[in-house]
Amino acid sequence: MEIARFISIGSLLTSLTVLLQSAPVLLPVVGLALSPLSTLPIALAAVFNISLGITVLFSSALILIMVSVQEAIILLFTTGILGTVIGTLLYRKGIVVSILSSAIILSIGIIILTYIVGVPAFGDLTGTLSFPFALITFFMFSLIYVSIWNICFRKFANYLIKIGLIK
Repeated sequence: MEIARFISIGSLLTSLTVLLQSAPVLLPVVGLALSPLSTLPIALAAVFNISLGITVLFSSALILIMVSVQEAIILLFTTGILGTVIGTLLYRKGIVVSILSSAIILSIGIIILTYIVGVPAFGDLTGTLSFPFALITFFMFSLIYVSIWNICFRKFANYLIKIGLIK
């Protein structure tokens, strides 16, 4: 990929990621529905080029630190890393590997957010569950969530390939 195209695509996808991830700060009610969509531009970047996906993830996180540190942390441990894994693995290793890897990574990210960083992923639900049951709950949620993401992203990326936006 030539450098000018790499930078242009990366900057557009970074901007879109920052807008979607900061939506809960900018639009408190509607933003909660838009925030999970920040996975999409990072996954697109990783489909183009793995290093582009990683660059979009970290540049988005750096910009988000200026908007909301909490949203930057959420991006790094959940939506952003999920997009990187999906974009990297879906077309290179297949959908099953992508789903399983994404579910494991997302579960680990949720556990880190909840038990180490202190950002409750499921609100007060984790306080009422035992730790082993919480781990199983996180993994089952992650498995369902990433399955939906992988299937929808594959259809979207196939459409973009069909119309010629992705080679």
